[in-house]
Amino acid sequence: MATEAFDACVVGSGAGGGAAAWSLARAGLRVLVLERGPHYVAKDFFHDELAVCRRDFFVPDPSRDPHMVSREGGGAERSADGWIACCVGGGTVHMSGYFFRMHREDFRGWPISFDDLEPFYEEVEREIGVSGAGVPGEPRRKAHPLPPLLAHPAARLIEEACAKMGLRAFPIPRAIVSGDYRGRQACTYCGFCGSYGCEVDAKSSTLATFLAAAQRTGGLTLRAGCRATRIVPERGRAGAVLYLDGRGRERRARARAIVVACSAIETARLLLASAVANSSGLVGKGLMFAALGAGYGRFPRDSPAWSRAADRLPFIDRALQDLPGAARGTILFQRPHPNPIFQAEKLAWNRSGPPAFGADLKRRLREFFLETHTVEWESFSEFLPHDGCDVSLDPSVKDAAGHPVARVRIGLHPASLAGSDQLAARAREVLSAAGALRQGESGDERVYTVLQSGTARMGADASTSVVDAACQSHDLKGLFVADSSSFCSSGSAPFTLTIMANAMRVAAGIAGRMRRREL
Repeated sequence: MATEAFDACVVGSGAGGGAAAWSLARAGLRVLVLERGPHYVAKDFFHDELAVCRRDFFVPDPSRDPHMVSREGGGAERSADGWIACCVGGGTVHMSGYFFRMHREDFRGWPISFDDLEPFYEEVEREIGVSGAGVPGEPRRKAHPLPPLLAHPAARLIEEACAKMGLRAFPIPRAIVSGDYRGRQACTYCGFCGSYGCEVDAKSSTLATFLAAAQRTGGLTLRAGCRATRIVPERGRAGAVLYLDGRGRERRARARAIVVACSAIETARLLLASAVANSSGLVGKGLMFAALGAGYGRFPRDSPAWSRAADRLPFIDRALQDLPGAARGTILFQRPHPNPIFQAEKLAWNRSGPPAFGADLKRRLREFFLETHTVEWESFSEFLPHDGCDVSLDPSVKDAAGHPVARVRIGLHPASLAGSDQLAARAREVLSAAGALRQGESGDERVYTVLQSGTARMGADASTSVVDAACQSHDLKGLFVADSSSFCSSGSAPFTLTIMANAMRVAAGIAGRMRRREL
């Protein structure tokens, strides 16, 4: 078996892995990044809903590499649900790029505080380029490095409606550059952000930012198409990672520090498959997602807020947080995603019966595409951990390499559902005040599984947590977790920025330990 040695081996290249790899390489360390998916570049990205969104461009085909998923106590089925992305850059490649900081109160129960992460929040925003104008009530010492993206004039409808209600809508901070930034081109306003890669590198994915910068240091070795299978302890510490290369050959990477950042589900699967870091029995427990609500409002076709000239602006990009009389959370207002099949499916959806078809579906399509304009909303609120939501190894189903796949139980705590319903009610009030002709819901999904966390919780007590405040395993020196697996709560907004900031904090700690020869 071929063996190589590095200072650090990072498993995964998404929000956590990419940020950690850059921080470690910048510190002068020799870093190996293992990514099981392909290494796309900007010229590989194109707008084809079938090829990109409905096949295995980003996520594995569940016939070969499934998750076995059960919902609300039902039987487990093969699914692509719970995968975020398998490619260099991970889910940051196809993210919408909503980049909120967590609030101080989100860190209750954590062994770290907002103040511990604040300098890393600032550094991430500066290094990758985040566009925004601040968030009401959010602690901030420095402005966002770029101004907000241009908004469609319909954003005024949301702002004015909120003002009537005594609320303040604000521009969504986005990991998309609104102007040329550090050699990257500004956003072209194509509107195909979520679910697609950016063909001009305006989206601040780890592919376009941290990993590219890490490669320029000369200290990064990036290996795509490499599937990590096991973490190997050596003399009481994490010694090596076994992985299969692109040709299916088993290889060993030895490192002074092993950093796991595969997503909350896949990090738990790797730790469980390796039988490490689990003296507490809590690896895979406490899986959290985001509690989700979604709906829409239809507006008159002749509304002055819409014009042919303004149609090239795809973003409304307005948000609300900390709403009086509602659960803590975030409501986002946007124009509909341009994917036509996706929109047709939503139009056909019925809560109480089979999907619409024939004349009824034609009527809905005509209303959506020709007779009205639409503003959509999504709400994100805290997802409380509970016993019905976790990750384990499936006892019988194997992946394409012959290893047990993740078995994922998904369930929503009643209190999380109630909080989500409160936000949904407030979103509908805003659209009503904005003049919506009528409103509806956008499906019955109440859990947003792309935002996942909590399966390797951080804490001071080794009996009630998996890693310590530095995100190092209580059980195995040199083994670190640098994705959202270590989070103690899901917070009240999309948390990709927090993953990056915490990964940089973890990596800075690793570099310091190496300088002191503690690793």
